[in-house]
Amino acid sequence: MLGGIRAFFRLISFALIMTTISIAVPAASLLFGRQAGFNVHRKGMFVIHKILGIRLTIIGELPKDPALIMCNHPSYYDIFFNIGHRPAVMIVADQFKNWPFVGWLGRGLQTIWVRRHCPEAGKLIRKEIVERIRSGLSIFVCPEGRTSGTHDIYPVKPGMFVEAMRNSVPVVFYSIRYHSEEIPYFHDLKAGFLPHLMRHLWKALKHPVVHVDMRISSPRLIEDVDQGMSDFYRFHKWHLRHQLTQPVPVPMG
Repeated sequence: MLGGIRAFFRLISFALIMTTISIAVPAASLLFGRQAGFNVHRKGMFVIHKILGIRLTIIGELPKDPALIMCNHPSYYDIFFNIGHRPAVMIVADQFKNWPFVGWLGRGLQTIWVRRHCPEAGKLIRKEIVERIRSGLSIFVCPEGRTSGTHDIYPVKPGMFVEAMRNSVPVVFYSIRYHSEEIPYFHDLKAGFLPHLMRHLWKALKHPVVHVDMRISSPRLIEDVDQGMSDFYRFHKWHLRHQLTQPVPVPMG
């Protein structure tokens, strides 16, 4: 009963703050510039942490310069950890572009929208990522290409590592670890996604506290693609060693 009441009030509070942020971020960006919009977003994320009971422990230092931030993606909660000191945008499936709150906020933050399963999408996105970083933005990307639903690490796609090497773009690894295995989430975005997501969120919102550890690597330049991918796997394998249930990366059957 108490968990259900907690989830209800959190859901209402979350909807209100997301509505406020999704309006305030574009307005601040339009009136005062890009940095002001991101500052509003950053403060809003800390408010959301309070509302959802998130207790985030950062291990390492948030990057101070524009970088390609490569992270694992166990849960949709991961989007609330875009809290760096400088503007950063995320790459999000374009299914969410027209959603209330998420779509509005994404547009205000200059989100890069990607059409999943489109053969040309990867090439276009990689080009845009490099241009954004050169303009002073950091970019969040998940090389696994999807939420995993667990802390296991799936094979990464080499394209981002290739572009980082070709363009001498600094790369930073983020490794996100939830203390509860009920927070990670996966769905294939096909039929039944929305009710499935809402059932999962309701269960997650019942948690009194969501403990999260986020380990951050130092910036690096990719000089060899295979080595860069190996470094990504090794970084996560160490931080997630107590949550892993399969080898890193997960063998593709």
